[in-house]
Amino acid sequence: MCSRPLARLALAAVSGAAAAVALVACKPGGVAETDQLCARAAAMYDRCESRDGMTAQQWELAIDRWRGLCRAVFTGETRQLLPDGLAIWAEMSDDVKRALRAQASCAAEADTCERYAACDK
Repeated sequence: MCSRPLARLALAAVSGAAAAVALVACKPGGVAETDQLCARAAAMYDRCESRDGMTAQQWELAIDRWRGLCRAVFTGETRQLLPDGLAIWAEMSDDVKRALRAQASCAAEADTCERYAACDK
């Protein structure tokens, strides 16, 4: 396969990581419905929202924050939130949490940026 020792080691590490991910993904019960919904909603956020003025790292953190807040509004669980996301969560009223839940559900069903944008209305 690979004739260089470092390349073989790197390939083994990647293969091991892929196997670990596969084991986690195939755990009994599978991925929670909420996780799937929030992943779809976050993917639409990534696809359709403006990245103006954000570095790649800032953008990834924004998506992660959105996904975490999404999970929190459906489950009430906040362990996944980073400190800034937890601060946002603490400031959110119940009405804002209900609106975010509705927006996330809508965004998860959207298949175009136009439909995603309609979730804000």
